[in-house]
Amino acid sequence: MYKVLIADDEEIIRRGIAGLLKKDQEMQVVAQAEDGETALELSEKFSPDLLFVDINMPFLNGIQFIEKLKGILKDAVVIVITGYDDFQYVQNALRLGVYDYILKPIMEDVFYKALSRAKEELKRSREQTQYLQWAKMLLEKNRAKLTENFLNGWLGGHFSDAEIDERTGFLELKFPEEFGVMIAGLDYKNNMEIGGDWNEDLLYYAAENITQELFQPFPPVSLFRNPAGNLVLISSRQPQDAWQETVKQLRRLLEQHLPVRVTLAQSGGSGWRDIPAEYEQALNRFYELMEIPQLIKDVQNYIDENFRKEEFSLQDAAAAFHVSPQHLSRVFRHSMGITFVDYVTRARIRRAIELLSNEEMKMYEIAELTGYSNQHYFSSAFKKVLGVSPAEYRKNAQNKISAAM
Repeated sequence: MYKVLIADDEEIIRRGIAGLLKKDQEMQVVAQAEDGETALELSEKFSPDLLFVDINMPFLNGIQFIEKLKGILKDAVVIVITGYDDFQYVQNALRLGVYDYILKPIMEDVFYKALSRAKEELKRSREQTQYLQWAKMLLEKNRAKLTENFLNGWLGGHFSDAEIDERTGFLELKFPEEFGVMIAGLDYKNNMEIGGDWNEDLLYYAAENITQELFQPFPPVSLFRNPAGNLVLISSRQPQDAWQETVKQLRRLLEQHLPVRVTLAQSGGSGWRDIPAEYEQALNRFYELMEIPQLIKDVQNYIDENFRKEEFSLQDAAAAFHVSPQHLSRVFRHSMGITFVDYVTRARIRRAIELLSNEEMKMYEIAELTGYSNQHYFSSAFKKVLGVSPAEYRKNAQNKISAAM
């Protein structure tokens, strides 16, 4: 159902249009006005979807009315009613965004053709509005995940300045000029799997809540998990002494209320575009502070010995060291900053680079020697890591050698 307002100083015209509209069940006349000022008041009150407006009305003519209407109902469809002598006004009205016009005297067939076109426009506009509302709802529902994905991509150096500006605007993100970056890693006490009601997701959920509440005095706060699963905080750090004390307090609270040991690293700077560089510094300090467990050192050696096997997997390594795959996955990612699968892939690609220097070796042979039975899969994995295909990498390497010679 579409709401209609009719504005014309001639009652016979208003009655005639209302009568024609009665034949269309999708149209409901909600108001009629004999002058522009009254029409404007009724437009504010009833918010009509479609308006039939006479170009010549007392107090506020059609052009003046349409100009003011745009500030109230920018999506309303307006059809102007005019005579031949007023066609200059129609041109002005069209420049204001009027959808259509009908000449007096109003002919029934002309009226219904204009109405049909107006209904198509109203339908399109309503569908677009519904889509935008749906998209906005979807954005709100997924804002946290979209923000986390963007921040990790930004800190990883995957976006240009233009893309950064576009996405921060889209996600409505704000960053402080004087900022602090903190990375927090949680490790189960005694390096054992937690029993009872705790699991990794629950631990980090609790840690996020504690961190969010504690850093409220330092807005705006961005809090998310990086690809290694560690907690990352970006916030204002003014005043700096208070921020530093809050970081220390966070460690005490996390270790007091959760069954974890906490590794914390921090950095800070001025100018929010420097956040990725300071994050990198904090990340380097973070891994310097961490002690790589002997289990992970042993697993690294095991990977180096077995990555050439096509079926080699996390389950194989877990079985070899008598731990669960879930535990090994968590400890490996926490210790190395990347997943077990990514580490194996990089080991294979490093070996592939060595083999590519031998120009006599075929691509399928290199694929098989690095754990890939499928050459296409090998090329895809190689390009994902290095950004170029194995063939392109070999060609570039050969060009560099030629240039050097």
